[in-house]
Amino acid sequence: MADPLAALLHHSEPIDPTLWEWLSAKIDDVAGLSPGVMILILGVLIVVFPLIVMIMVVRKQRAGRDKHD
Repeated sequence: MADPLAALLHHSEPIDPTLWEWLSAKIDDVAGLSPGVMILILGVLIVVFPLIVMIMVVRKQRAGRDKHD
């Protein structure tokens, strides 16, 4: 009987290296940006998105408090 985990354990890496190389090349072609710039953009988005959500929550709480006063 075949091992059902054999496909998952095919590579020691978490992603197929050939697939990753192809995806990386396609992303670079489409975006036209260097990997460093992409990392910077994604890092900024990861930090800014929660900040925007927190600002919106605080503003909504203040607006709700002002209506009750």
